Amino acid sequence: MATVAITASAANKQDMIARAEALVPLVAARAAETDANRAVPDDLIAAMIDAELFATIAPRDYGGIELGLDTFSEIVRRISAASPSTGWVAAFLMGAAWRMLTFPREGQEEIYGGRNYVLGAGAAQPITGVERVEGGYRLTGRTAWNSGASHAEWFTINGLLIEEERPPELLIFAVPRREVSVIDNWHIMGMQGTASCDIAVDGVFVPQRRSAPFMPALAGQSAGHALHANPMYHIPFLPFAMNEVLPVIVGTHRGAADALFSRIKGRMGTISGAKSAEKVPAQVRLARSLAQAQAAELLLEALVARNMAALPEAGAPVNRSEMKLHAALLTQMCLDSVNDMARGVGGDSFRDDALFQRYFRDLNVVARHAFLDLETAGESYAKLLLGLPISDPLI
Repeated sequence: MATVAITASAANKQDMIARAEALVPLVAARAAETDANRAVPDDLIAAMIDAELFATIAPRDYGGIELGLDTFSEIVRRISAASPSTGWVAAFLMGAAWRMLTFPREGQEEIYGGRNYVLGAGAAQPITGVERVEGGYRLTGRTAWNSGASHAEWFTINGLLIEEERPPELLIFAVPRREVSVIDNWHIMGMQGTASCDIAVDGVFVPQRRSAPFMPALAGQSAGHALHANPMYHIPFLPFAMNEVLPVIVGTHRGAADALFSRIKGRMGTISGAKSAEKVPAQVRLARSLAQAQAAELLLEALVARNMAALPEAGAPVNRSEMKLHAALLTQMCLDSVNDMARGVGGDSFRDDALFQRYFRDLNVVARHAFLDLETAGESYAKLLLGLPISDPLI
């Protein structure tokens, strides 16, 4: 397959953040519709494509803008503050530009297909129905939590190849939508608009060019990523995944704090008739919530800066584990803060048309993500420090 020659888009960090900010009012106005439809509306996805948001970290080799993870984080955080579900989908569709670089050059070019972005979804859970055949592999299985499935054109599937007299090998595959069955089973309390559906494949052939070993990607040593010089493409998989998820959590937390602010300014006591804004407990809770929102944003900036440094030791298991622990701790801080806000917003804030309840529901669901469990992350990090074996396959 010939190398694709595309003129890279010209935009800087400020340009891209401004484009995202311009979409925020529309994203906010469509948040309830997004939840009701269980997917981001088609025209919002189209607007993000037109704004080139999904090309933010795509390589210049494919016409991408190739800006840093800090720009990625700022865009996702702003969108998430308006609609957590839309922010989550945007994060993974933007991140697909990075994840699809795991494959060989020929596979990358096929997946990008002459465009500067990829609409891609996938899940970490591996299937076991993997068979090596002439020219590639044959896949059979089902995976859950494929966020953005409603608009994905490509799906990444992790698979465990088990063969006699060989150790099991974890591989990653890219499969076009036409060869995947998307199962419409996304019914959940929070993050309702993410279309994180199950998918299934049944005897699907995947050519060698759209397959790659996954373990090198975990260590930041993917051969496909090494084809691109920017250090951003050489960080380990798990820290990158945290860079997709954490801006959503921090943005959702900011949205909740802003909703609390609006609520306190306009709320009157149901029984007393007193203005909530004049009550000291409400004032203290508001100040605490806004301070916690700013603190979360500063911690996020620090974690992103550490990722962008692309230090050689970042691929070591103890460093990957530490990054996961920091992500889990930041998530827990945001969750605790939003649950504290909930004690002071009043019952009306939990009506279906109230703003705060969406942030409350969404953060309480997304914080249960398997990557973000504080106990599991803490256990792995402590064991590595103590020289003990761990069981986390992503570290």
